[in-house]
Amino acid sequence: MLTPTDFLILGHRGASAYAADNSREAFRIAAEQGADGVELDVRRTADDRLVVHHDPTVGDGTVIVEAELEDLRRRAPGLLTLAEAMEACDGMLVNVEIKNSPSDPDFDPAHRSADMTVRWLVDHGWDDRVIVSSFNPATIDRVRSLSDDISTGQLLVPGSEVEAAVVSARERGHNAVHPHGSQLTDPIPAITAARERSMLVLVWTVNDPGFARRLRDAGATGIITDDPAAIRSGLAPA
Repeated sequence: MLTPTDFLILGHRGASAYAADNSREAFRIAAEQGADGVELDVRRTADDRLVVHHDPTVGDGTVIVEAELEDLRRRAPGLLTLAEAMEACDGMLVNVEIKNSPSDPDFDPAHRSADMTVRWLVDHGWDDRVIVSSFNPATIDRVRSLSDDISTGQLLVPGSEVEAAVVSARERGHNAVHPHGSQLTDPIPAITAARERSMLVLVWTVNDPGFARRLRDAGATGIITDDPAAIRSGLAPA
């Protein structure tokens, strides 16, 4: 599992302030801007291929889980498979978010995307270079049940109680929590609760360098940002 010693800057779907999110270009720019890693989103196609896309549909409204990869490529030429995205991110830490919301058309209570993602990561030697996260507690619990080596994080929706979520995630075997920045107006109590349990704290989506400094100084593990360059510059010594 990951044990970072420096404050981490992860590009939110790559450097999404500068290029289409979850694209090769966004990942490339994030690396050039000095990001330690990126966050990306995984969904499953009708022919059981893992693709990297935030929404459950591509631009013309086609539902990803209802279409095969070849058809999706015609409709969304920039769509990457997980394998292609991970190749583009080689050398960086990757936060793989598995999308599995009950409100989405691709919701799957059997967690097939989790099974497929873990299998791919293990088979390709990414176990110690990723954090796998999800908003769905059952999905991330499934990942934890499949691998003792992969770091796993519970994503928190804005408005949820962070300290209670920290306790729950730790009891379920996870070693990271991912709160939204709005949940950490006073970051110290929640971050302290997590660090006392040897948990990583990655905060999303932080684009204000001043807030990033506050989180760093409070002991957060890192942040997820649309603009790695601005955060890297803002954290540099005066």
